[in-house]
Amino acid sequence: MSALHQSGAEPGTLLCPRCGSTLRGEQSWCLECGLAARTRVHPPPSWRIPVALTFVVLALLAAGIAVALVTLLDTPESTPPATTVTVPATASTPLAPPATAPTATSPVPTAPVVPPTSVPGTTTPTPTTP
Repeated sequence: MSALHQSGAEPGTLLCPRCGSTLRGEQSWCLECGLAARTRVHPPPSWRIPVALTFVVLALLAAGIAVALVTLLDTPESTPPATTVTVPATASTPLAPPATAPTATSPVPTAPVVPPTSVPGTTTPTPTTP
């Protein structure tokens, strides 16, 4: 948009294209309506494309993480192969029992144990040891 010259005014005087008020000197903006009279205002860049690309990248990233987790968690653990353990052949002679220290025991005579029976009016003889 450019400022218009007034038909009957001085040659350096300009009018606002929107409201028609007089612009003075090197005035770039109209003081009445706020229009940029001599300045070009570029429109802001579109925000829809960057936002859409961001959402697409985030969705692909989330899908990649989900696929990775499913493949890692669904894979059964591999079991180690069965191994055969071979034991070397031993000598045909049986092993001797381990030697133990002899313990000293003294022969103790044992007396037969008689369980006590109680009958009223009788006494139980006590066992004697020889």
